Amino acid sequence: MSIRSLMCLFGGETYELNALDTAFHLTRTSGGRLQVVHVASPPVLFEVLRAADSSSSGEGVTAVLETDARHLADAALALVTKRSTTHAVPLVASHHPILPDQALVTFCPLMGPVARCLPDAGRCVDLIVIGQDGGRGGHTGAVLTALFHTGSPVLVVPSVSDAPLSSTGYARNVAVAWDGSLTASRALRAALPHLSRADSVHLVSVEGMGDPYDATGEAAVLAYLACHGISADFIRAERVAHSIGHILLEKAGDLDADLLVAGAYGYGHMGELSLGSVSNHILKHAHLPLLLAH
Repeated sequence: MSIRSLMCLFGGETYELNALDTAFHLTRTSGGRLQVVHVASPPVLFEVLRAADSSSSGEGVTAVLETDARHLADAALALVTKRSTTHAVPLVASHHPILPDQALVTFCPLMGPVARCLPDAGRCVDLIVIGQDGGRGGHTGAVLTALFHTGSPVLVVPSVSDAPLSSTGYARNVAVAWDGSLTASRALRAALPHLSRADSVHLVSVEGMGDPYDATGEAAVLAYLACHGISADFIRAERVAHSIGHILLEKAGDLDADLLVAGAYGYGHMGELSLGSVSNHILKHAHLPLLLAH
């Protein structure tokens, strides 16, 4: 099991470089194809300004915005080109033929809102990789767009990780947030390439995640993993004073996990965002990579 088709959202920011390197590692290890997508998001009034410019004969504000977008894309491309050489993954044109087991990277600049550009770009890939800086002006909105509008799992890579992924891009020690839900099962299946390569896999259930306790469900998920040659153990944690999200991150740290797998926003993301959900907490406070699926 491997990840053969990846997309990495890359705007050229420093905090995204860890995510870009992770995407290159996965591509090189799997002999797959990486699409680096650069989205230049215009101001909210861009469409209005473009309509106004179309009715005038002179060069308008949109021309300036488009020039700025090209400069940003050129800067991002320069970083991708440098990383391509460092990781020995050739940078090719988007129409380059796909050859089996040949790691390649393409660069695709887009202009428009992320919510409009990302869904089309991310629907035919195995994994979307996005850099994150703890919600402090990072790609949280892009993560949500990817989760809800592409159907692809999302690997969120923090700018600084307490437990970075291995040089292959795959995790060695994986913690899986498990509550028996639909989103948890989707995340588990999306994580199979990591789980099959890991030295240890821990299914973590926090009191209140999937009450009442379901021993039948526990046996079923262990049997499912065993069918894929994966051995795992269950860890049940009490919920004392902290939130479930806090406890999950704490347990992942105790286990020295280099990846936390979780189903995201199982009961509707808008309501959970306003209530401070498990998904929202781990997305904003994680210091290790997250593999999320909805």
